[in-house]
Amino acid sequence: MTSISYWLINTFTNELYKGNPAAICLLDEEVSEETMQKIAKEIPVPTTAFIEKKQVEFTLKWFTPNRQISICGHGTLASAFVLWQQGIVPKEHTITFHTASGPLHAKWQHERVEIAIKTYPIAEMECPSALEDWLGCKPIFVGRTELDYIVEVGNEDLIVQFEPDFSAMKQFPVRGICLTSQSKEEDIDIVSRFFSPAQGIDEDQVNGSSHGALGPYWCEKLSKQQLVSKQLSKRGGVIYVTPQHNKVLIAGAAVTALQGELNI
Repeated sequence: MTSISYWLINTFTNELYKGNPAAICLLDEEVSEETMQKIAKEIPVPTTAFIEKKQVEFTLKWFTPNRQISICGHGTLASAFVLWQQGIVPKEHTITFHTASGPLHAKWQHERVEIAIKTYPIAEMECPSALEDWLGCKPIFVGRTELDYIVEVGNEDLIVQFEPDFSAMKQFPVRGICLTSQSKEEDIDIVSRFFSPAQGIDEDQVNGSSHGALGPYWCEKLSKQQLVSKQLSKRGGVIYVTPQHNKVLIAGAAVTALQGELNI
């Protein structure tokens, strides 16, 4: 029997039991994707990430309990956090992960992990009647990225009170639906919730990749260069968002909730 080291990291928060949890498995040798999927199903968190060192850089794969996914912001942030906290990589060094979505880079900045994700352009669209029925209100804006629907509604109270019908989401041909609005909190610019049962995650507690669309959209609308974004899920979390020319920087704190050995 072989054992591997793993950590449970709460991301986009500096509090235990808040933010978005990710399990991080550090591999000393190659493990099959079939085994990775079994491990992800065994660990009751939204995403399990697997890191394997390749010379001076790393490969990174993410699995929900149901399937492998092509991009995971909080799983990437948690993976970088583990490598720095364990002294595997000095904090002054940038980490490069090779993933199914291409290379991802992480930096330690101002006691936060900062990762660069791709920009996801939003194509504005007329709201489908089925989507309006699902929302229960008329949205201000509906757009589609290559992954998701981005839906702006009138205020954050609508987002907090929204109770999604997850079974009805099967009709929508997207990875997920992101509801967003401007924030009424003084130190927060925007808020959102993200639903993705297609990935096996009914509600993502804090979704990083959707900010590849939310960042440019809201910065243009609010005439800002940077944003502070809050996820209004039960666990909550805060993301610092900086759109750049062809990428979006997202940053957040992280904290270790658990570490141990996993038998495979």
